[in-house]
Amino acid sequence: MMKKIFLSIGLLTLINASAWAANAKVIWQAPDKYTDIRATHEQQDRFQQRLFTHMEKVFADLGQKLPADSQLEITVTDFDLAGDIPPMLAGRMNEVRVIKDIYSPKISFTYTFTQNEQIISGTENFRDLNFMSGISRINKEDDFQYEEKMLRKSFDKLQARLVK
Repeated sequence: MMKKIFLSIGLLTLINASAWAANAKVIWQAPDKYTDIRATHEQQDRFQQRLFTHMEKVFADLGQKLPADSQLEITVTDFDLAGDIPPMLAGRMNEVRVIKDIYSPKISFTYTFTQNEQIISGTENFRDLNFMSGISRINKEDDFQYEEKMLRKSFDKLQARLVK
């Protein structure tokens, strides 16, 4: 009997989780005009692709919080990575991104949210001025942790406006 109860709870959890899984599409508009997505220790095109792939996964994960019958299309119009690359010898592969609290991450985008033939669109400018609090740079493999934290924190407010 207990086994059936746990199985039922497990199935309800799976059904409930899949009921909140929207399709999220990301378009990167004119990335060469973004404020700062400069690479430091790798080729710019590889770095940019890694950044975009990472952020698309974050948006897809955040889309899981939206109703299954909805669609979210995001057009990124500007991106500013946390930190800054001080002017040194331009074009060198040994440039360093300096992370200080005065260089906060920012993303600007337009969105179109569609659900049940209702369309909501708008513009967002997410910036995390407290991006350095709560994160320690232990894992150097996690290059975009500040930007991801900003998106996850700010997306909850957007979700509340979209899903009423």
